[in-house]
Amino acid sequence: MKTIDQILKIKAVVLYILKAFPEGVDYIHLFKVMYFAQQNQLKEYGLPIIYDTFVARKHGPVPSLTYKVLRGVEGKADVSSPELKSFSDSLKVVISEDGHQLVLAAKDAQCNMDELSVADVKMLDKWIDKCRNIASFDLSDKSHEDKAWKRAKRLADKTGEDTKITMYEMAESAGATKSMLNVIRERQSFRKAMVWI
Repeated sequence: MKTIDQILKIKAVVLYILKAFPEGVDYIHLFKVMYFAQQNQLKEYGLPIIYDTFVARKHGPVPSLTYKVLRGVEGKADVSSPELKSFSDSLKVVISEDGHQLVLAAKDAQCNMDELSVADVKMLDKWIDKCRNIASFDLSDKSHEDKAWKRAKRLADKTGEDTKITMYEMAESAGATKSMLNVIRERQSFRKAMVWI
């Protein structure tokens, strides 16, 4: 399970993206903005925007905690724990005229900008702009060009289970330098070691 701080940051990122789509955004656009922004943040700074775990699914990378919360909003997953309830209460899912699910911020839901760094906002804005006018399935196809997604999807197809796309693989696929990849690997190793303390 994610920490409360990690969940608050993910919630802030989702609500920030939703501010740019006041009419609602489909799952594909939301998830791809999150993925490409995360991937490029790792490439540039060696740090993620969020600690949501991306997994390889049919239509591209999916942030698993965010997806679980959205499924909870739909009534298809349990998000009653205190850690997730505030997140799920900040969102609503509606069906568009063409039958697609659209995510909207719930009435009075506000993005806590204190959770986002200047670099986070800059990267999110960049990918919101890049993805905004691309058709959903074209955006999905674009994510299928990603080597990290391809590697994880092949494994998922073999095992029949969701396969995690590591931060290292995301950064590598985005073209991060060797030195930046070493920084990411060291940070991941340090985080794993801290879990055991």
